[in-house]
Amino acid sequence: MGTPGFYASPVFTGVVFQQVGTVSEVMYSGWVQCIYHCSLSPEEYLVQGGHRLVAVRSGCPRCGWCGKLRRHGSYERGISTNAGLLIRIHIARFLCQSCHHTISYLPAFAFTYRLIQVATFEAFLEGRFQRPDVRRREDLLRQYRRRMQCYGNRLLRIVQKRFGRAPPGPDQMWPFLKTAYGALDSATCRLVTQFEVTVFGQYRCHQTAIKAKGLRIDGDSGVVPT
Repeated sequence: MGTPGFYASPVFTGVVFQQVGTVSEVMYSGWVQCIYHCSLSPEEYLVQGGHRLVAVRSGCPRCGWCGKLRRHGSYERGISTNAGLLIRIHIARFLCQSCHHTISYLPAFAFTYRLIQVATFEAFLEGRFQRPDVRRREDLLRQYRRRMQCYGNRLLRIVQKRFGRAPPGPDQMWPFLKTAYGALDSATCRLVTQFEVTVFGQYRCHQTAIKAKGLRIDGDSGVVPT
C-alpha cells in the first residue's frame, strides 16, 4: 500500500496515523470523532480486532496538547455485514491526559448512529437490488433514502456554498456527491470534515460545542459514545 493522503479537518490539521487507512478528524462538544478510511470489511474488522490496529501520533485534536494520547478502551456498536447480517464491533477510544476528553475512531465503512454499512446503502442507491445485503435490508434502506431526501434541501444549501452550483433537487443528491467525491464513504468523510454534516443530517459528534447545542441523535444504532 502506498502512502495515503488524509482529509485535514478545518478544526485540527495535525496528522493522525492509522495502520490500515487514513484518518479524518472532527471536533465536537466535549470529545472528538475521527473517521478513517479502513481497508477492512466489517467482517474482517471484527475477526482482526480492527479497533486494536488504530495507532495515533502525539497530540490532542481537541485541546492541542502535544503529549501522547492514551488508549481508553472501546465502545461497542452494531454494523451490517456484506451478507446483510448484523454483528457487533468495537470502536477504539483514546484519552487526552490534559483535557481528559476521549477521541473515538470510526471506520468509514460505518455511518454515524446507523446500523447499515455504507457499501450496502451505496449499492441500494445504485439500484443493485439483487445483492443479498440489499435484499435483506431493503425496508431499512428505503428509510435511509427517505431520510437523505428529507434532509436534501438543507444539504443542498450547505454544499452550494462550496461548489457554487448544486444539483437540481434532493433526488439528485447521490449522483452529485458521486461526481464530486467518488464512493459514498469518501463523500461521507468529506461532508463531515468540510461541512460538519452527513447525508442524513447534523449530529453533535460533528459539531463544535456552540453548534452542537439543540441537536438530537436520530440514528438507529442506539450507541452514544462517552
